[in-house]
Amino acid sequence: MGRQLRVVARRWDQLGSRDPLWAALTYPSRSGRRWEAAEFLRTGRHEVDAMLALLTHRGARPVPGTALDFGCGPGRLTAGLVAAGFSRAIGVDISPTMLAKARELVPDPRCEFVHNTDPRLSGIPDRSVDLVYSCRVLQHMPTALAHSYVREFYRVAAPGAVAVFQLPSEPVPGVVHAVLALVPAPVLSRLRRGMQMHGTPPAEVTRLVADAGGVTVSIEEDTSAGPRWQSRLYITRAAGCPGGAPNPWP
Repeated sequence: MGRQLRVVARRWDQLGSRDPLWAALTYPSRSGRRWEAAEFLRTGRHEVDAMLALLTHRGARPVPGTALDFGCGPGRLTAGLVAAGFSRAIGVDISPTMLAKARELVPDPRCEFVHNTDPRLSGIPDRSVDLVYSCRVLQHMPTALAHSYVREFYRVAAPGAVAVFQLPSEPVPGVVHAVLALVPAPVLSRLRRGMQMHGTPPAEVTRLVADAGGVTVSIEEDTSAGPRWQSRLYITRAAGCPGGAPNPWP
């Protein structure tokens, strides 16, 4: 796993050097450093608001204490979490160039950016986080490494905390998938600008969550992996849910 981690780190540090905002949110019209910083950060707030509204609908809105943004990149969602009411947000990333951009874009003292080069979240204490959120991140990691981090989500989660993460399940069947399956891996990597895609079937994800000490609340259809992959958003809770606790949100 150490070699896989080094490959991932090198790839994302290169992307962070070239075009960090586009690498975090790959809108075709924003490639070539065409994201405007304020617009980029607004998308983070909108995504966090939508995610929290969904959690409310599913009866899983978390305590607005400490949030963890796993794979934070330039801090788009980290900033969105404190803007939405969390008292503290920790952005974790493997890329120093991405973290340097995050600290430039998001000087808010409520946001902390942590460099992590371990298959565990070694800098985050046990049972210390009220919400874990990760989107468009695990899909770019080899499966074993992605699953290692999912297990870590439940170690750092406080009792009853919420962990929300996105993972593709499988490629969308069709002609495009059949053609891409014939393309050599190095060529495909170049076509994807170094962004590999990896999926995990939902049944395997729910087993992973249960084995790590979590409970799956709901599995939502998701489009974050793009049109060529079927993707899911997993809403889960760590063990020890304080049932009947009052809603701390206005």
